[in-house]
Amino acid sequence: MPDLQSPLDERLYAIIIEHLAKLGEYVPGPVKNAGSKRALLDRLSNDPVYSIFGMDSPEYAAAALAGGTITSIHRKLGDIYEGCVKTVFMNQIGLAPELVTYSASIFSGEKEETRSADVYLQYDRLPDEIRERVSSYCDHELKELTKSPQVNLIGVGMEVRHCYQTGDSKRTQADEAMARHLMLSGILPIMPLFCNQSNPGIVRRYRSVWVIKEGMDSYDMVREFSGYDLYDFLKRNREDFRTPVINLLRGLSQ
Repeated sequence: MPDLQSPLDERLYAIIIEHLAKLGEYVPGPVKNAGSKRALLDRLSNDPVYSIFGMDSPEYAAAALAGGTITSIHRKLGDIYEGCVKTVFMNQIGLAPELVTYSASIFSGEKEETRSADVYLQYDRLPDEIRERVSSYCDHELKELTKSPQVNLIGVGMEVRHCYQTGDSKRTQADEAMARHLMLSGILPIMPLFCNQSNPGIVRRYRSVWVIKEGMDSYDMVREFSGYDLYDFLKRNREDFRTPVINLLRGLSQ
C-alpha cells in the first residue's frame, strides 16, 4: 500500500507510477529488430564471429540489451523529476503551469533555439513568506557564483535533472548559453542534480555558470523553497517505485 499523507503525495505518486508503467512497454532495439529475444539469440548463434566467442550466449544478449534499457530508465527518471518538482512548486505556491515556466530564444554557437527553464519562480509572483526565503537563498548563492555580482535578481530558473552523465558537447554548449541568458535577465540559474553520480567533469565545468546542487542538497533546496519534503515522500514509497525498474532489468536475462 502506498504511503500517501496529502493530496500532493497522491498527485506525485500518480505522476511517478504513470511514467514507470511505460517501462513495461519498452522493447530493446535488438529484440524489436529481430522479432523476439529467441530470434535474436538464434541470429547470434548462427553468426560466424559471435558464435565462436560466446557472444551467442544469454549473458551476452542481456549485456547487449542493457545499454538501451538503462538509457530508457534514465529518460523516465528525468521526466519523473521534472514533473514532480514542477508539481511541488505549483501546489505549494499556488501558481498556474504557465507561471512556473520560462522560455527564451538563445544562441548556442551559431544556432538559435528555444529553451525553457523547467521551474521558474519570479519573486513578485510569490507569497511574502516564500518570497523572502527564496530571495534570501538566491542572494547567498549569487555571491557564491560570482564574487562581484552585477545583477539585481528578479527570480530563479531551474534546470531540473535527476542526474547528469552525458558529455555531449552540443548539449553542454546549450546549457551554458541558457545559464548566461538567465543571468543577464536577472534570473539566477540553478541546476539541481538529485543523484550523486553525475559526470564530475561536466559538473566542474557548469559550476562557472550554474548554481549546482547535488544529491541531498537538491532535495533540501526544494524543501527550503516549498516547505515540502520530496525525499521523505520518495522514501516512504520506495518499494513501489523500485519494482517496475527491477522487473524490467530481470527480464533482460530471461
